[in-house]
Amino acid sequence: MASGYEQTIWNYLKAKIGNEYGVAGLMGNLQAESGLYPNRVQGDIPYSSYSVEYTAKVDSGEISEYDFVNNGPNGGGYGLCQWTYKPRKQALYDMYKTGYSSIGSINLALDYLWWELQNSYAGVLSVLKSATSVRVASDKVLHDFENPADQSLAVEVKRTEYGMVYYNKYATGSGGGDTPSIPTTKKRKGYNFVLFNRRRRIYG
Repeated sequence: MASGYEQTIWNYLKAKIGNEYGVAGLMGNLQAESGLYPNRVQGDIPYSSYSVEYTAKVDSGEISEYDFVNNGPNGGGYGLCQWTYKPRKQALYDMYKTGYSSIGSINLALDYLWWELQNSYAGVLSVLKSATSVRVASDKVLHDFENPADQSLAVEVKRTEYGMVYYNKYATGSGGGDTPSIPTTKKRKGYNFVLFNRRRRIYG
């Protein structure tokens, strides 16, 4: 079941990032993480009323700020990016309290994603703006922004495939650069302190 937000997400990110390869690579990862649902609770597969009800309880205060940030169900991931690391969820909640309609609103999810890219993941944003293929952008988001437990070649390929769907559907250019099936030789990565200590997830 499609979330219905893909055009909104594409338009927002295209206006901010400018590079269609970067937008598609990022969206492929968002598809893998949440199915493009801004209110999705980790483990709600397939997407159901559970995410809607959980979100309504956060909005009403039945689920407290502390519980949302620290005691999220099923490993704690929430939202468009499946934010899991507690400081990131706290910052999401803090932005929500500045006047957004819901912790699960698409406007909040996109604004917070953009804030993170500008303020905490400038290296990722730089690659999104300059990438010459969907694969390059997708791999950067996978390894240095989403950072799930499984970062294998198979996951790289799958997320690039997701990104290619959006590139082929919405991009004004032609061709997606590197095809998803092209193998890559993985280099050993350095981890910054925040990413290295981020709790890894099973879902996503």
